Amino acid sequence: MKQAIKSVLALPHLQPCPEVNCAFSTLVSQVVASGDELPWDAPVVCAVQRRCAAAESALELHWSAQVAVAADPRATLDSFPYADNYQELARRELALLAKSGLQLCRVSRAAVIGSGPLPLTAWWMHQLTGAHVTHIDMSAAAIDHATRLAQALNWFCDAVLADGRDSGLPADTFDVIYVAGLAGQTLAEKQEIVDAVRPALRRNGRLVLRSAHGARELLYPAFAAEAITGVRLLQEYHPTDEVINSVFVYERSDEDNGAVLC
Repeated sequence: MKQAIKSVLALPHLQPCPEVNCAFSTLVSQVVASGDELPWDAPVVCAVQRRCAAAESALELHWSAQVAVAADPRATLDSFPYADNYQELARRELALLAKSGLQLCRVSRAAVIGSGPLPLTAWWMHQLTGAHVTHIDMSAAAIDHATRLAQALNWFCDAVLADGRDSGLPADTFDVIYVAGLAGQTLAEKQEIVDAVRPALRRNGRLVLRSAHGARELLYPAFAAEAITGVRLLQEYHPTDEVINSVFVYERSDEDNGAVLC
């Protein structure tokens, strides 16, 4: 993996092209094969995480723009290199939610903090359940691209330009709120987001946080599931295949029951 890391850190730019795609594909493959071992010190991990985040943003901006102007937007979206990975992760997250007692449906409301310019998590959540989704991102470019993509797909959804720590979401509104893996780089930042959005959950609503485990921490920031306070941990999942993100499902810590269960 040492050479794969060197290749990623040495890339002259991160715009999608064969060289960039090959470097990151090689790194991801070797990370998946490495299991629970993370034999790198903090400076290397942080440097690789920053490169991965920047490359992911560039890739999503590129593909979102392509989808928005395509003659067949859905076919173009489905041709995104990691489309199947996102769909599979969405299915697993929905299964974890169902196991926790929340079954999303057409009357459900969901929000995604850090939805990005290519909001595939929200897209597949909507496609698989019919839930109405609100995209939230602190990047104006991400919100603009996501809005154009939604229009091209005839997908009715909401978009909010805001930091997850200060999004101003209405209280007692959402059945589930997702916090993306790149929303909040540290445990303290994750906790700030949780504290800010928790009131927007309906009673006993669910909070889904993505993390990473083992060698996958080279790609995404990680935190211990039990370290998040103010919510109750219900489900913890760590994939062992090509799906990268760990998933933690929490419950809003209220006594009253008001979540929409279908």
